[in-house]
Amino acid sequence: MQVDTLPFLDITSPDFEFDSPEVHAARKASWLARTPIGFAALRYEDISAMLKDGRLHQASGVILAMRGVSDGPLVEWWTGAVLNIEGEEHTRQRRLVAKAFTPPQVERLRPFFRATAERLCDSFGADGRTEFVQAFSEPYPLEGICEMLGIPAERRASFYGWAGDLGLIFSKNIGQPEVRAKAEAGLLALFACADEVVADRTREPGDDLVSALIAAEVDGQHLTTKELRSTIAGLVFAGNDTTRNQLGLGMIAFSKHPEQWEHLRRQPDLAPRAVDEMMRLFPTISVVPRIVREEGVEYHGFHFKPGFVIAVVLASGNQDEAVFGDAPFDITVERPAGHLTFSGGIHRCLGMWLARAEMQEALTVLSGRFARVEPDGEPTWQPGLGIDGPTTLPLRFVAG
Repeated sequence: MQVDTLPFLDITSPDFEFDSPEVHAARKASWLARTPIGFAALRYEDISAMLKDGRLHQASGVILAMRGVSDGPLVEWWTGAVLNIEGEEHTRQRRLVAKAFTPPQVERLRPFFRATAERLCDSFGADGRTEFVQAFSEPYPLEGICEMLGIPAERRASFYGWAGDLGLIFSKNIGQPEVRAKAEAGLLALFACADEVVADRTREPGDDLVSALIAAEVDGQHLTTKELRSTIAGLVFAGNDTTRNQLGLGMIAFSKHPEQWEHLRRQPDLAPRAVDEMMRLFPTISVVPRIVREEGVEYHGFHFKPGFVIAVVLASGNQDEAVFGDAPFDITVERPAGHLTFSGGIHRCLGMWLARAEMQEALTVLSGRFARVEPDGEPTWQPGLGIDGPTTLPLRFVAG
């Protein structure tokens, strides 16, 4: 395979979209494309294999460096988080976190998720008009993760602001001094609050996730104070940003496909499939970067040298015709394969049980209360490369 014959995708362009005719055409032409920073994997089977390939390491730190952020607390936290580390240290930390952050921890909170969704729906305007991000998709996941962590009610308002500020790490403007300073301040405030909560739960353990993280033990080892702080900040960040944006993208999809909303309304048990379908076609995380760390990495006869960066385009794999055929948004159809949006291998999303449960309960409550959801203006979008979603989303909910 000749490199110069591969399709070229300018993924660094401010106007580039991973779900675009350009990407679909490139996927049909080849499993691999060239980019300004290396290559892009485009087809489902290759993406699935690369996500599980231990010779390819997380390259999220590269994204910060590309935007001019190469040192300081953001880089130290982000490159040292369990999401981004590799090898034995990753295995140790992930086993400890996974021992505490379990499906039963999530399932016990489903009544809380439903009650929170009902309460937030009550705040919608009398005519059903609402700015969905501010009214629902922003507070909803933060309420859930704070409840799971056992954050006192009086501290949660501050947590919301800090989590939002930390989310700027994925902004294309993170290299600007004022944006970077705001994100760093949010991180340090989360650290300070996490230290207080850890100290409280060490003295008086409860049934919350922080207590479980403190108690988690594997082979006689525990998470250190620094690792607890980093993990809590990471859970607040990831548990907020991704679910907020995914809910927004899902509601845009349902507003454009009223027949699917009607299916969900008539069959609430379709909620799990609805979540998976909106994550397949409208993923908030479209791409994850990998960097080649070993010799001998070969796919389809093409050799990737150490240091090569591969953009693993989840959004493209999720629409691979060889796997899904011509598959438009349809929550009634059981797909032949799972979506790739939760990643895979050793870096498969630790919080996928939480994300799925929160979104399932949210969709069940919303579709149970409202007969239709309609666009009520144009959304605005966050300037980011990594996590996509609306910053404002005007919708009109019609009561049933």
